Amino acid sequence: MLRSAESGIASRRGGLIVFGAAVAAFAVESVGLPAIPGRDFGTYLRFYLQMADWHSVFPMSMLFRTPLAPIVVGVPLDLTGGWGAQVVFTLLFAASVLAWTRVALAFGNRAALVTAVALILYPGYGILFHELASDAVAAAAFAGWALTLRRAVARPTAARFAVVGLMVAAAALARPGNQALVALAIVPLALSIPLRQRIACVVTCVAAAAVVLGGWAVNNGLRYDDYTVARGGTAYLPFFRAFTSDHIVAPGNGPASRKLADAVRKDLLPQEPYRSYGVTLHDFFARGSDREFEDLLGLSDRIWGWNSDYAELRKVGLEAVRAHPATYARRVTGTVLRELWHPLFVALPEKSAPTASAPTSSAPASGPAGASTGDTIVVNGKTLPRPTGGELIPAAHQGFYSTTPDGSIHEVWTSPTAHTIVLSDPADQRRFDQIDARRSRLTSRVPPYAGSVWLTRQFSRSSKLFPPPLLWLVAGAAGLVVRRPRGALLAIALALGALILVVFNALMIYTIIAFAIPLAPALIVFGAAGLVGERRAAQTGR
Repeated sequence: MLRSAESGIASRRGGLIVFGAAVAAFAVESVGLPAIPGRDFGTYLRFYLQMADWHSVFPMSMLFRTPLAPIVVGVPLDLTGGWGAQVVFTLLFAASVLAWTRVALAFGNRAALVTAVALILYPGYGILFHELASDAVAAAAFAGWALTLRRAVARPTAARFAVVGLMVAAAALARPGNQALVALAIVPLALSIPLRQRIACVVTCVAAAAVVLGGWAVNNGLRYDDYTVARGGTAYLPFFRAFTSDHIVAPGNGPASRKLADAVRKDLLPQEPYRSYGVTLHDFFARGSDREFEDLLGLSDRIWGWNSDYAELRKVGLEAVRAHPATYARRVTGTVLRELWHPLFVALPEKSAPTASAPTSSAPASGPAGASTGDTIVVNGKTLPRPTGGELIPAAHQGFYSTTPDGSIHEVWTSPTAHTIVLSDPADQRRFDQIDARRSRLTSRVPPYAGSVWLTRQFSRSSKLFPPPLLWLVAGAAGLVVRRPRGALLAIALALGALILVVFNALMIYTIIAFAIPLAPALIVFGAAGLVGERRAAQTGR
């Protein structure tokens, strides 16, 4: 039976069987785990609901995200509800498994069979497609990129590498950081083809990606006053990580850091909620998190201008890295290793989710003002609600998506915890209310059924039993050295693509396992190629 499966996997019938098996496995998982809102789900809906508006009420929500995930999440949810979205993501999962199986055929039928079985049984990969977010869409786009690369390497032509470039653009429009895949446009230089053809392949690959992404940047510039694929990257690399996770940003790091500290002291700390919660400048930098980072984006836009594109924050981040290079390198390495080793877990959403931005922490709050009792904290003699998650403040003074080129959105604070969004233009305020109402209606459509907490928990726990991506990487590397299978260039390119993206993300942000799971199939294929891929000798002996 195993030999039959191995010999037939390269056929069209074998492909249909792989696709059907993936659908069946996903359906079994779906008994307990329905389609649920994924990370930042609401932001994708907000993007989707404003796509037809030439003038966006929240330009930052359109600039920070790219369009592919909002379309794939929003369209089926809007037209067919939660059930329709679940069907679409089921098909995306099966198509991705089939694509990776076809990629692995470059190393022989046995490698393809191992890849298909591994991905169908991989709990983390299945979990990814049960969550409506960019992670699953990015996983499908990455699979498409790998398949086009495999075909281009097998029969290299400028046209085929142009398609690879288009898939790089598609991957970037699913997740902006995937633009780093353009680095692998150099793959043709290692192929055994004439130099002129190699150069043509590289140029067409880069050009195809540049045309699509450049077109999207022009769209953003004309509509939202920022000619970029996605706004905010300047603030993230390396500042976001240095500030929120590594906590190496400090006024003493350099002139840009002192300039930022002065702006925080004058512009932020006297405002709510910082004022009531007694946040000091030392606290702000020593314990800064996502909420404080949101305020720094707004601060940068107000003080240094929308068109500065957070250049001052990048300078601060670079000063922090120069001042603490070992800490930054150690933390980045730790993130890479954790993302390649730790499993992905999932839980069904609570029926009555809290309105706060993070779950309530059971850890005592440690504010500058001293004591905490239960869900309250005493600050300068005042009893206040304790910020969730052990944070310094209950929410950012101005939310991430409230910053605009003209300052037309304000967040008005009426108490240390109560605040509301106010738009200067009454028409924009009405449009905001409409968007918010539609977003609430769409959100209510998922999950389409209750699911099972117990089954979801068992499915989630099973993730720990699957070999982690790092193990596939090590096994594949050893196999490539010892066994010397055919197609080593493609195997290395796929693994390198995955590692480039994992490291690139780690340079910007703390550990998020869901960032690495879309890339894990490349390492599984790499491992399968090294362990069971056909050897070069076997190939030449035919």
